[in-house]
Formats: sequence, C-alpha cells, structure tokens
Amino acid sequence: MFMGISSGLPGRIVLALFALYLGGCATYSKQATSMRDNLLTGRADLARVTAEEKDENQNDVLACLNKGMLRRMTDDYASSNQIFEIAKQEMESLYGISITDAAASLTINDAVRDYKGDRYEQILLHAYMAMNYLQLGELDSARVEILQADVKMMEWGEQPDEDPFVRYFAGMIYEALGEDDQALVSYRKARDLYIATGNEQLLEVPVMLKKDLLRLLAAQGLWDEYNSLKAEFGLANFKPAKVSGDFGELIVILNNGLAPIRTETSIMTFSSEVQSTVRVAFPVYKTEASPANKARLSISGKLIDLETVENIDSLARHALDDDMPLVMTRAVARAVVKYQAQKHAQDQHALAGFLLTVTNLATERADTRSWTTLPKEIQMARVMLPAGQQQVSIEIVNAAGKVIDTIDAGVNILPRQRSFLTRHWIAPIPVKTHIATNK
Repeated sequence: MFMGISSGLPGRIVLALFALYLGGCATYSKQATSMRDNLLTGRADLARVTAEEKDENQNDVLACLNKGMLRRMTDDYASSNQIFEIAKQEMESLYGISITDAAASLTINDAVRDYKGDRYEQILLHAYMAMNYLQLGELDSARVEILQADVKMMEWGEQPDEDPFVRYFAGMIYEALGEDDQALVSYRKARDLYIATGNEQLLEVPVMLKKDLLRLLAAQGLWDEYNSLKAEFGLANFKPAKVSGDFGELIVILNNGLAPIRTETSIMTFSSEVQSTVRVAFPVYKTEASPANKARLSISGKLIDLETVENIDSLARHALDDDMPLVMTRAVARAVVKYQAQKHAQDQHALAGFLLTVTNLATERADTRSWTTLPKEIQMARVMLPAGQQQVSIEIVNAAGKVIDTIDAGVNILPRQRSFLTRHWIAPIPVKTHIATNK
C-alpha cells in the first residue's frame, strides 16, 4: 500500500491514505479495549453489545471468535456456534499464507495479514463449540467437534502442538456416549500430553485425570497398566468408584479470568544491509503471568475444589515466544525496505521523502491481535450426585481465602449418566444492572 508511493504522488494523497490506515487501526483498538473493559467489570452483556455494533466484518476471524465467546457468556449457545462456525470456515480458507498477505506484511506491518489464529486458538475453537453443544443437549454434535479437533491436531503431526485438555475433554464426551474404549485412549493421550507440555502450561497431570484413567483401566480389567500407573501416580489408597443406579456424574467446567493481552514495544537496531539503525516494532506481554482466582463447588454444604486443566495464559505466552524469531526477521526486513524507499524518495523530492518517513514510522506497528475473550485458565471438577434436580454453586475465592462471587445453577442429574455445566467468570456482576441481548 504505502511502499508503492512514488516521489511524484501529491502529499495530500499520501496523508489521506495515512489517515485512512490509522483510522482503521484506531477503530479496531478502541472496540477491543471497550469490550475488554466491560468484561473486567463483570459486564459481558455490554461487551457483547460493543462487539455486535459493527456489522461490516461478518467474516473476520477475530471478530467472529470474540462474538462467539461473548454469546456463550450470555448463554446464547446456538447463536454462539453459528458465528463460531463462520470463524472455523474462514480459518480453514486461510490455512495457507497468500502471496499478497506475505507481501503486505513485509511492506506495511504484520497486522495487515489475515488473522487465522494461533494453533492453540484453532483447537480451542472446537472445544468451545463442543461445550455449546453440550449445553444444548446435543452430545453427538459435541463428538463431531472433538473429532474435528483430533483431525487438526493429527495434521500438525507434532505431539507438543496437541492440547492435553482437549484430549481429556474428548474422553469425557466419549464416556458420556458410553464409548469407554475411546475414552481410555483419550485419557492416555491426555496424560502423555500433560507431561510433554509441562514447560508450556506449567501444569502437572491433573489428579482428576489420574483417577479417571485408573477407573477405566480397572473397569476393563487392565490390571498390569492399572498397578503400574497407580504406583507412578502415588495413589496407593485409590479405589475405583462403583456407581449405583441412583447417582449420576456432574462435570463442571469453569472458564476463569481473561487471557493476557498483547501490547506493542519497539527498539532501534543496527542493520548491516543499510549500515544504519532502523526501528522495529513487535508484540509483547507487558504484564507478568499470574494464576486465576481459585474456585470451588459448594453442594449441600460440601466444598469441592476445582482443578486447573488448561493454562491459557501460559499457552499464549509460549506461542508468542515460539513466533518471535520469525516476527523479528520480518520486522527487520520490513524496516530495511522502508528505509531504502524513504532514502530514494528523499533523493527525488524532500517533501516526498519527509511524508514517506512519517508514514513509515506510523505504519510500523506490531501485530497485537489475539483471541482476548479466552479465559486465563480452564478449571474443572467431577462429582457424583444423587439423581434428580440439584442446586450447585461455584464459589470464586481470592488469594486471601475470601469468597468474592458465587455462580448458582440448577442441574438435572440423570441416573448413571454424565451431565455438563460450563460457565465463565471474569469479575463480579454489578448489582442491579442488566441489559437484554437478542437471542
């Protein structure tokens, strides 16, 4: 766009293009900031209104991801999946990098490239669509999403790029469908992946998963593996639970907090190619990683701690670290191209050189886009409950051990079946405030 400017182009056209570009960036940034600010004050309803205001980007991946998540947060599960499906299809169409995209990122900045999401975001999209289907009672459709996630992870062919939580979640869905063989395979894979990705997520194998794996091994009479893993897990006193016909299982999944947000920084670095210092901008996470608030279930006076099964905060930071060498290579190459162009323009006409210098400085922006409505962590609990209507509460507990918010829900427990309850928590909802959303 800007690098095609010749020295004879009138200054007013350059400035008009410059203003148009900055206007687009400002609009996106303003909307994203407003949406996130509303979430941080417990107003998912207002955040959704903000996200839905602009209709011109119906097929934009990032806009669809955020709208889909906000619709989930406001219990609009069917509509959430409708727009998640658009994001999924667009991601597939952008799977290969176009020549135009690559050229633009080397002449303007990385933010002009079509956004197709990091790998962890692409996989989690399937997980959230599956969660929506579970809330809608469509267990078979949830299974389809999990199978699609499996296909995508297998396409990458690298175990660390698989998601251990999604493998674990898949096992739960298979169990709910009575496919215990498939569930056992998923639990085994999840256990291996938690070990393989420990440095990325800073998580050990969840205790719940250890017990679920042992439970299915015992049910299938695989005693050699059972005894080996029981010793490895340090669960000498574990005994597989026997479920009576009067009980069912409730699986609670809490999406806790907000994923970190990327910001921009810049440095001056020396380029041997032009024998001068050039300015490069790149994305960073300026805030330090921190754990989400703890959560626990309160059921009939009994408290059950939720366990962290996915650390999205760490996944996001690790993904950026992995991308940084390529990001910096493109940034330096882009800075060199811009430097050479403005030197040429300066030699031809002082005003053209000045305008191009200003434009290049302003357009050297980092790509700070990410799926910012993802949670910081995913936490989970599994509990056996008597069949029938049950009232459960998810209590959010701060570092001082004080309950700062409570999510109440009624659930219908069916005999010898598994029920799912998925919720989001970011901040306490202000008292006496409500905005209706169209569903």
